[in-house]
Amino acid sequence: MASLVVIEGPGQGAHFPLTEPLVSVGRDDTCTFQILDALVSRKHLQVRLDAMLGKHVAGDYRSAHGVFVNDKQILLDTPLNDGDRIRIGQTTLMYLAADHSDAPAAVAAAKKKGEWKRTTLTGRE
Repeated sequence: MASLVVIEGPGQGAHFPLTEPLVSVGRDDTCTFQILDALVSRKHLQVRLDAMLGKHVAGDYRSAHGVFVNDKQILLDTPLNDGDRIRIGQTTLMYLAADHSDAPAAVAAAKKKGEWKRTTLTGRE
């Protein structure tokens, strides 16, 4: 099952498996996944499984500071690909499409993808 991993910001290292067709992310304790970040709205982000596309899409719950996928603000539901970075407030989540046996395995996979992208973008080793 796909998941979200907090790779930067408050709650770094948290793992959120996407076990339901629609999940909400925000500061409110009624959200599926709560992120305690002052710049995250009470209900900030939704991630849902789009049956027609056969993949997850990210959407903004009309948050005050917006939702960014790979550093581009989204206004409409945006399909997610493995390794995409979703920024809300000061928190960055990574979308992982593959199944992982447990939270540590998902976090390790996110770190590996993050290192690969950083190396590629900056040209450093």
